[in-house]
Amino acid sequence: MNIGIEACCFMRLLKNLLDDDSNYLLSVKKHMNVHPDKNLLGYYDRDYIYFIPSVVVGMCDNILIQHRAAPLNMQKVLKQLFRCNLIKVHWVLTDEVRYRPQKRIGKTRRRYITFYKKQFTKFIARECYCES
Repeated sequence: MNIGIEACCFMRLLKNLLDDDSNYLLSVKKHMNVHPDKNLLGYYDRDYIYFIPSVVVGMCDNILIQHRAAPLNMQKVLKQLFRCNLIKVHWVLTDEVRYRPQKRIGKTRRRYITFYKKQFTKFIARECYCES
């Protein structure tokens, strides 16, 4: 899969965040079972993973700043992920692409970075675990 350097860096940071025991994803059906001592990265269901942009991007930026690297250009990253068919997008009537479609979880409607679960897990398994 031809993915840009920034998008690959973002995906590796996501993998590291998911591997950390202090972070977690919550099932959409169990959206009320929040753990106050852990960081909620987002939600998942059978087909999608919904990352909360402010949490995920903020944590990735903090990690990069700690390692004295520049924060990622998220617009560029989302475009690259869309081209690789990793994220779900919403087309607006003005022919613009909205990279963070709205999703209702519980009583709130928010915008999430929505990954296709199948492609996300394949990419993580192939690109991040099979490093050469």
